[in-house]
Amino acid sequence: MGGLLLAVVLILAEQWIGAVAVALFSLFMAYWTSPLRAGEHTPLATALAQREVGTAIVLWAPGDPRSSRLQVAFRSPREDVVWVNVHRDAQAQQLLAEHGGAEVLPLVLVGEAVRPRATAAELMELQEAERREA
Repeated sequence: MGGLLLAVVLILAEQWIGAVAVALFSLFMAYWTSPLRAGEHTPLATALAQREVGTAIVLWAPGDPRSSRLQVAFRSPREDVVWVNVHRDAQAQQLLAEHGGAEVLPLVLVGEAVRPRATAAELMELQEAERREA
């Protein structure tokens, strides 16, 4: 909302290029943080059944800033990272509730390890630790 307000101020100051840039950026950020954004999703039951050593299952939610940061860190598709959108999976919502609810997103599962509010570095450390143990 603030970005669009700034765009209006720039238009009033006849700064058209800046106004367009700010408006486009604001619209992109509104989309990226919107709960309506679908993103990648694999059902939790499928992810658990198909996981291999070193595979990370990430419970995430559209609109959650930490989930968005983790997704940006892993831009390209990876076979060892499986994304589960908690808004689209009742089993994932239940698991999330058992670990503290939405405030622990993104919740990462690697083997028996569970990491709330995981960063990209923590996710990779968990994967490496499980691969060493195997």
